[in-house]
Amino acid sequence: MAYQDDRNRGPRQMFDVTAMKLVCAECGAAVTQLPFEPTQKEDGTYGSIFCYECNKKRRRDRGPSNFGGGNRGGNRGGNYQN
Repeated sequence: MAYQDDRNRGPRQMFDVTAMKLVCAECGAAVTQLPFEPTQKEDGTYGSIFCYECNKKRRRDRGPSNFGGGNRGGNRGGNYQN
C-alpha cells in the first residue's frame, strides 16, 4: 500500500518494518509499514515511531507547518549597519 498524504504529491514508497517489531509511541499498535526506512540511534532505539492514525492526529493538532522558507525574522546576512 502506498502512503498518500493530504498534499498534491504522488504516493510515497512504503517500507515493510514488520520484522523490527515497532509499536506506536502513542497508542501501542503494531507499526508494520512506514513511509521511510528507520535507522537506529546510538542507544539502539528507533526513537518515537507513530502509526498512521496517530501521526495524522499529531500533524492535525500541531497546526500548519512553516516549511519552505518565509521570513523568520532577524538579519542573517551579516550586513549590519550602525
